Amino acid sequence: MNSYMGLEKLVKAFSERFDYLVLTRGPNLAYAVGMPDAVGLVVDLKTGGSTLYVSRLDYARAKSAAAVDKIVGISSAEIPPRRPGEELVIVPSFNEVVKKLEGRVASDNKEVGTDVSQEILEIRSVKDDWEVVIMKEALRITEGVYQRLASARLVGLRERDVAALVYKWFMEDGADGVAFDPIVASGPNGAYPHYRFGDRKIAHGDYVVVDIGARKDLYCADMTRTFTIGLNPALRDALYAVYEAVKAAEKVAGEGVPAAEVDKAARKVLEEYGFGQYFIHSTGHGVGVEVHEPPRLFTTSKDVLRRGHVVTIEPGVYIEGVGGVRIEDMVYINGGAVVLNKTPLLL
Repeated sequence: MNSYMGLEKLVKAFSERFDYLVLTRGPNLAYAVGMPDAVGLVVDLKTGGSTLYVSRLDYARAKSAAAVDKIVGISSAEIPPRRPGEELVIVPSFNEVVKKLEGRVASDNKEVGTDVSQEILEIRSVKDDWEVVIMKEALRITEGVYQRLASARLVGLRERDVAALVYKWFMEDGADGVAFDPIVASGPNGAYPHYRFGDRKIAHGDYVVVDIGARKDLYCADMTRTFTIGLNPALRDALYAVYEAVKAAEKVAGEGVPAAEVDKAARKVLEEYGFGQYFIHSTGHGVGVEVHEPPRLFTTSKDVLRRGHVVTIEPGVYIEGVGGVRIEDMVYINGGAVVLNKTPLLL
């Protein structure tokens, strides 16, 4: 078997209970073999042999990029005739391939076999050292953009102008894409946690919530800083409250700590400052090939932090009609909590 990325861990997890593992979901295909846009992966768990099924359009690319034992193209018709050496199956859908498997099938698609999606997520949540190295590089690129924004004159720029700079600077510094569309929320738009960007011009006195993340290879970064463009008395105390909440949560986080306790630490600080009612989302989440993965750091979470988790710590305050504040770090659980960010919390 060609062991690549997370494939070896998945085989180990399911080989004693199943005969085959079938993956169809993009993030799982990314984690297992590095090709999220493949049609499906079939692993014979008895031998470890892996076969990746791809659109015929992607056959040559998969041959050069995917470290699996076999590549097979899927097409509904053999037009034009297959080229010499081209492995091709003529079927209406990947399901026709899976139907021919004889034995116990584990899959991330309940229509294909026993649904093991949650187990796969748990496996993905614990990062190997090589994964952390890639995520640190994604974060390095992300922090470089914050440094450039901190030295730029933002007043007068539209939110979309700032977003355009984020895209441009990511690409210039070697990102392979964005983990998610940038959030550039100025003034009252900062009160909307999932706002993206618009035509509003940044003005003196604005607080500007900037939440961005580069993607390197197939791994994500996720980071937020709030830029203070002059003094805003209505949000000044909120800024320091969020700052203290981040530090309190990072101090509590560590191996074996319930995720709910990390959330509780951040929430307690904001309540003490009088902003508890304005913190309307979880304190954080795991990051990997997806920007939102287990564990979830929230009051009702049953997750426990484990060595190898990479999670965000991101409390925020959102006051409708006024604006918002959010600060977000990425933290690696390695016994204690190792903060991966180098950029100051306050800009």
